[in-house]
Amino acid sequence: MIENFLEYGQWVILVLSILSLALVSSVRHETRLNGYILTGISRFAGALVFVFVDLPAFVIANLIQTYIAFKGYYNNKKACEENNEVI
Repeated sequence: MIENFLEYGQWVILVLSILSLALVSSVRHETRLNGYILTGISRFAGALVFVFVDLPAFVIANLIQTYIAFKGYYNNKKACEENNEVI
């Protein structure tokens, strides 16, 4: 069930967002109000998907990149010090 939601859920959220945009741009007051509610629902659903699916991957990727960057800095600094070069 979770796999299906993750596979198709983002597409459903996209369709809801597009539909809410169409409703919000209506000149009829009641339709516009429904568009605001649908906008809130679709934005909230998108935020939940981001927090539980995309955010952990984003955090892990940033931690790995941080480690690589600092390791590269210290390795290069050490190599420069061994060769008596000025950084």
